[in-house]
Amino acid sequence: MTKTIFRILFSIWFLFGFCLLPLYSTPSSFITHTVRKGESLYKIAEKYLPLSDFYTLSLLVKEIKKINGVNQTGLKVNKKLRIPVVRTKPVKAKTIRKDKSFNAKGIYITGNTAGTEKILTLAKKLKSFGGNTIVFDAKDVDGIVTYKSSVRLAKEISATKKSQIRDISKMIYLLHKDGIHVVARIALFCDIILAKKRPDLAVQSKSGGGAWKQKGRIRWVDPSLEMVQKYNLDLVTELCDLGVDEIQFDYLRFPAMGNVKDAKYSFDEVNIEKHTIITSFLKRAYELTRRKKVLLSMDVYAIMAWQRKEDEEITGQRIQDLARYADIISPMLYPSHFYGRFEGKKNPADHPYYFISQGCKKTRIATAKIGIIIRPWLQAFPYKVTRSKWNKDYILEQIRAAKEANACGWLLWSASNNYKVSWQALKSP
Repeated sequence: MTKTIFRILFSIWFLFGFCLLPLYSTPSSFITHTVRKGESLYKIAEKYLPLSDFYTLSLLVKEIKKINGVNQTGLKVNKKLRIPVVRTKPVKAKTIRKDKSFNAKGIYITGNTAGTEKILTLAKKLKSFGGNTIVFDAKDVDGIVTYKSSVRLAKEISATKKSQIRDISKMIYLLHKDGIHVVARIALFCDIILAKKRPDLAVQSKSGGGAWKQKGRIRWVDPSLEMVQKYNLDLVTELCDLGVDEIQFDYLRFPAMGNVKDAKYSFDEVNIEKHTIITSFLKRAYELTRRKKVLLSMDVYAIMAWQRKEDEEITGQRIQDLARYADIISPMLYPSHFYGRFEGKKNPADHPYYFISQGCKKTRIATAKIGIIIRPWLQAFPYKVTRSKWNKDYILEQIRAAKEANACGWLLWSASNNYKVSWQALKSP
């Protein structure tokens, strides 16, 4: 009797929830759909995707074909299809709280990868090798918001037009099911779409001609403008509510390349130092994430650990101040990004242990007594590395350096998401 009542209620919910589709409940985790005129397999799959455990539309279509022995051309009106569904409403992911000293071992994932089944494949592989963390692009420097954001400004500037992630809640939910700590990366003030669509929010040129250009391209928005800050904070709020476990800020700085002397900002640059702008923004964000009970991490230039005054004046990153308003600091210690003959090393890219070790130690000294967790980004790409030295040992040397410098975990960066050499390292005994 109870099963009968449940089936009746289930059918009624579907009837009104999916535009009066003729649905019939069936045993197990299937329902029956009767094909209507003009429907394609993709249209049908799209309706049920949120209720399935499939991440992508193509995979659900493939499964429907397999279960029912049909193809797109052979789909007839009134044909009954069995559809694999496992829930009565779309999933809503929830943040899984962790202490900031959680020993994260992770990889970076682009928005393009995050929108495909590949993110789940990589997550499973990472987990099998002892990893536990995925950092995915929520907004990269191109300005694309990778999921269907409801933030007003994101929609006004069409930042969501090319969003790659169809259902971010399901993505987070499925990663959580695999025991993955989910980190949303936001590239803050390098935002091409926002700078181009709203030139009034872009960094301006002192020499005239409107928006300032970095090597011929408009890329940067003014970090001191309230609307710019609010836009990013609104995205933070949304992502916290969507169930991510951690927010990670990148490009938490002023531009450092190109003719930066020609860059003009809205604040009084004579009486206000850049680091006060960056630090005050981070403080606002930290107050927000703490209320949401979500971790906040920040990426900083590796060179900032060396605390050179000229670098601080350009970027606005004073790490001893920033460290007070985040849970985790991730210096980007890619050996290839130490330019020239640095500290006596002719080719810094060939010295993975040295630069990871020194970077972690110097970051610890710079943030002493504050209690922030140090979790470095490691180089998982071959740029500038002597060919014979690019192998699993290159990755292992970095991991060993981070551990011996008392860092709390590590993150591997590959812009192409090619982790072949990293897998070889992680599966080593």
